[in-house]
Amino acid sequence: MKIWHQSFTDLDRLPGYAGMLAELGRRICSAGTVVDLHGVRPDTYPPGVAPVDVGGYRWVLEMIQFQIVENCILAEREGYDAVAISCFVDPGLELVRSLVDIPVVSSLETALLVSSTIGRRPGLLTLDDSMVRMIERLVGDYGFRERLVGIDHLQPPLTELDLDKGFNGSAELVETFRANARRLIAKGADVLIPAEGVLNSLMVRNALEEVDGVPVLDSYGAVLAMAEMLVHLRERAGLRVSRSGAYSRPPASTVEHIRAVTARTLQCA
Repeated sequence: MKIWHQSFTDLDRLPGYAGMLAELGRRICSAGTVVDLHGVRPDTYPPGVAPVDVGGYRWVLEMIQFQIVENCILAEREGYDAVAISCFVDPGLELVRSLVDIPVVSSLETALLVSSTIGRRPGLLTLDDSMVRMIERLVGDYGFRERLVGIDHLQPPLTELDLDKGFNGSAELVETFRANARRLIAKGADVLIPAEGVLNSLMVRNALEEVDGVPVLDSYGAVLAMAEMLVHLRERAGLRVSRSGAYSRPPASTVEHIRAVTARTLQCA
């Protein structure tokens, strides 16, 4: 099995994170499953600017989603069995599912689904207020708003570039997560979700599996396991993405026409 991992970050700028993703792919997936890591173009973010610094701007998010969508189309054409998007704003998820037949999974949706099997009142901890707002909107779309204890962000806020420094081991960052997570536990959270890819992988790297008895969900491990499961169900039970409703697939000729027009429009701009 081949899984195309797709990040919203430039992985070349986050070597600690990229290394941990590779390790988790080997640790979580079955023998014989290959996880190939892909990020966005190396020149996507201006120098010194982290994804969280611009991800809260809707236009920026939409523009970067073009890369995600095109990479997922490429993944299917190159024979990958599934795509795993490791980003908590689930960029391009619904768009891609309407365009490709292979399973496509992403971090937030998967984390919410898996959390409901081990608890009833999850709490999400992310990087800053802009991510809180984006995640809140998606939680409502996914039908989890009434079950969620809350969504909070680290205090003080941190960027992916800040967090990447902790992959050699960082007791300080782990304690920062613990202290912030206790606000969600006090509200009744029975599952903790580190709601950002680098933050999640950093907690796994530092072996944080629980805070005060409340389990910490490894969303990247969950998204890889979900991708494998859906591939097995597709191969062994014939399960396919629905083409009725939300994931209706446009004709191939229409897709190619719109892609060409969009490319020309951006080129002219």
